[in-house]
Amino acid sequence: MEKIEIGVVTKPQGLKGEFRVKHNTNALKLFSKLKQVEINNQILNVEKTTDRGGFFVIKTKEFNSINEIENLRNFKVYTFVTSDVANKINNNVGYKVIANEKEIGVVMEVKNYGATDVYTLTNGKTFACVPNLIINVDDENKIVNVNAKILDEVIL
Repeated sequence: MEKIEIGVVTKPQGLKGEFRVKHNTNALKLFSKLKQVEINNQILNVEKTTDRGGFFVIKTKEFNSINEIENLRNFKVYTFVTSDVANKINNNVGYKVIANEKEIGVVMEVKNYGATDVYTLTNGKTFACVPNLIINVDDENKIVNVNAKILDEVIL
């Protein structure tokens, strides 16, 4: 099993120990299946995750009040996955990037700079993987479908 970063705690949500997580775009598929997360070297058991658009809300068994969450602000959130899953999430190297059914390039490298991943394509173009950019990832056909309008704003 490998430990991968899936996001960062931003703030408490509600009064019963729930908290918001600004997610890494590549890890979106994992949130609905989370059973455990690690925050500040503490393993937590996930009771529920809720997708709220640009972020996720997580409720764990260990936290039951807003006060317990205040100390978690800005801590990275990790989960554990098999090596195969980690490779698919952390790098889409070799995947074609498609926008409006047009190939933009092939992913040559993915670097994580904390705030976001930066994709470098074989044609020299680069783009930051901002929220809502990736529409879906087809692992079987090695294709990353992206929102063309957002891509135009971030591609160099």
